[in-house]
Amino acid sequence: MMTEYKQLSPNLAVRPQVEPAEISELAAQGYTGIINARPDDEEPGQPKSAELEAEAKRHGLAYTHIPVVPGQATPEDAARFAEAVSQCDGKVVGFCRTGARAAGLWDLANKPR
Repeated sequence: MMTEYKQLSPNLAVRPQVEPAEISELAAQGYTGIINARPDDEEPGQPKSAELEAEAKRHGLAYTHIPVVPGQATPEDAARFAEAVSQCDGKVVGFCRTGARAAGLWDLANKPR
């Protein structure tokens, strides 16, 4: 099954859960950063953030963990998300269980104040 990406900006796409085995392919596709918006242990079998981070670093990708409980994103979470995107020189993929939380963080970060 092909994972669906939603392009939110020229350098940011969001998608459902990234698996450790997919990180080499993300690097091959030109991604330079990964942002994980899921808390660890949100559901059984979910890869731990530390495992994903180690694999990202092994492939030269930046990795940021911003654990957000669904419906509880704060402006600070959104600011961290935007900062993580801006710190990467290239394409970034943000993810959560479905991609909606990651997209919501980007939307919140880009709302006029």
